[in-house]
Amino acid sequence: MLEAVRRWFTWGGALPAWEEFGAWARDHHWTLKRTIAHDGWAMDHNPRHAGWRIEWGPAQRSFMSSHEFRIRFEVALNSDVQALVLDRPLLARLDHEVYAQFTDNVQTRLDEQTPEEMRWLAMHAKLSPNQMGVALRDRYGAIANDTLWLSHWLQGPVSEALRKRAEAMPIEAVSAEPFLLRLARGQVVIRQSASTPGVKMLETCVAVAESVGQALRKSA
Repeated sequence: MLEAVRRWFTWGGALPAWEEFGAWARDHHWTLKRTIAHDGWAMDHNPRHAGWRIEWGPAQRSFMSSHEFRIRFEVALNSDVQALVLDRPLLARLDHEVYAQFTDNVQTRLDEQTPEEMRWLAMHAKLSPNQMGVALRDRYGAIANDTLWLSHWLQGPVSEALRKRAEAMPIEAVSAEPFLLRLARGQVVIRQSASTPGVKMLETCVAVAESVGQALRKSA
């Protein structure tokens, strides 16, 4: 609570780029509102994207930066599918942290306090560079409980949207502002670190989310 109050006074009562996001929301038919704690915002009630919710606020994962964009929506997807697509530097970092937890004398197992994404690293297989495809293998890694399904699904519109995001995000910025796409239990969650949020970064995330929705409808 004290941190939220500090940010309120630091930002002078206005969130970063608030006017720009307000204009973008109006132009794209989203309802924009501040969150109750006044430390972020949410967009929803879009006629083209029923059930979608876009948020910006404090990060919910320790491996992200201080703040993040989040996009969530439900899909008609096999509930058994569990998959992650993430920036390669983030994958390497999480691999290291999972290994450290397994080899730590104090904690030798991954418990419920460990983020789900890290537990999956110990449970599921990684896609090989060939399975990722030429357009993605240098910038992204992926894991899944069905690597053949994920490799096939990543082709087409998803690959193109992720490639464009990579082009818009300099490689030197990826370690500080990582990206993660998760599919699980019929839900899509996209996280993009955004300590300083901008409309262009949000638009690349929305484009990825739209491509994911399109690809999942085709594979249903």
